[in-house]
Amino acid sequence: MKISIALSILILAAAAAVGWRDDKHLVAVRHIHSELVVQAANLGFSIDPKNPAGPVRVTKHERENRDAAAKLTAAEFIAFAKEMEAMEGQPSDATQKRVLDFIDKMMSMDPAQLKIIIAEVRASKDLKDETRQQLISFSIMTLINDHPQAALAIFTESSDILKDGQMGGAVISSALAKWAKEDPMAALDWVRKNSEKFPDLVTEDAKRGLISGAAASDPKLAFQLIGELGLKDSSSSIDAIIRAAKTPEDRTATLSALRDHLAGMKDEDARVEVQRNAVGELARSVANDGFEVGSKWLENADLTPAELTGFASGFNYNSIDKDIGQWIGWIGEKIPAEKSAGSIANLVSIWTRNDYEAAGKWLGSTADGPVKNASIRAYTEAVAKYEPETAVQWALTLPAGKDRDGALLNIYRNWPKDDPAAQAAAEAFAKANGIK
Repeated sequence: MKISIALSILILAAAAAVGWRDDKHLVAVRHIHSELVVQAANLGFSIDPKNPAGPVRVTKHERENRDAAAKLTAAEFIAFAKEMEAMEGQPSDATQKRVLDFIDKMMSMDPAQLKIIIAEVRASKDLKDETRQQLISFSIMTLINDHPQAALAIFTESSDILKDGQMGGAVISSALAKWAKEDPMAALDWVRKNSEKFPDLVTEDAKRGLISGAAASDPKLAFQLIGELGLKDSSSSIDAIIRAAKTPEDRTATLSALRDHLAGMKDEDARVEVQRNAVGELARSVANDGFEVGSKWLENADLTPAELTGFASGFNYNSIDKDIGQWIGWIGEKIPAEKSAGSIANLVSIWTRNDYEAAGKWLGSTADGPVKNASIRAYTEAVAKYEPETAVQWALTLPAGKDRDGALLNIYRNWPKDDPAAQAAAEAFAKANGIK
């Protein structure tokens, strides 16, 4: 069994235990995570992808002699890594238990003890360079959740041998995010001092980690940091700020900070685009609370007409699938028909493709009006691909005119024509409705 796989499995479990942030800028880490879960399964490790750390217990034991305990653990850690280098075939149950025991033991140590372990690993002449990097990365990772500042300090001290840019960048990003929740200015100061020293690691992704952490407690400051850190891709940073708002109270503060940020933008076109995208991201966040809680928050949010339009366009099927009918009704009630038709049609179209029976049932119970008409047009276009006759019945409920004619034309265009009988039915439908 290769050391890169075996130790990466150990690192994977530690990463899960300390709670890696699920954010866009950690796509690379999630990719590594997915690959390692598969590799772990192939090797016989019983790691649950939803809870890779398994039964790991994060404890804080007091030891009578911390230095001696740390040196003993380092010796065991190094010896175990060497065993794993030489291991062949499937790991035994005992080996798997030892992996979990090491995670438990390492996560019970404080920063001073982990510094001793890292020093011992660095000094060992029996380890391969790759093994040494993996062990040090794992050691630093166990600190991030409770001691992010210490994790960054130890990382900088070990940066000369940590060559894995992806893992190093992820460590910095997550540590900055954790630290910034408690002391954003201290985290910012660290970035200022280390950006030039580690240009390949203190990247825009790492800086967004800081912004995301700061946003959890002070969204106004988080918006200010976008300029302070000189981020080129401000849209991703704004998305991170919006996603950091987890409660209705957080969203109220974040919306206020967003409005202040927009007020300071001189470029009108850029301001409109930022507002649309940010409010759309906010919609997806609000939808996670469900319709009852989300709509109640919106009653007090006092969104402007432009914000409402951006909010409606931000919904996606996956975020509102359980309450989609209620949200479509809300869009129709709060936003003028000429601005809401596109959002309604998009949602109904996706809903129909995923569950046309539920969509049809909702449509049948919806009151006549612009919302129902926009929904019928989308529904008939989607359902025509597999039940054209049903689509025709719905289209004919539309008032005579442009909307009905457009719906009938779309039905014909989407009518299945994969055999002579279907082709003949489509042509007969076209002739009966004057479609050329």
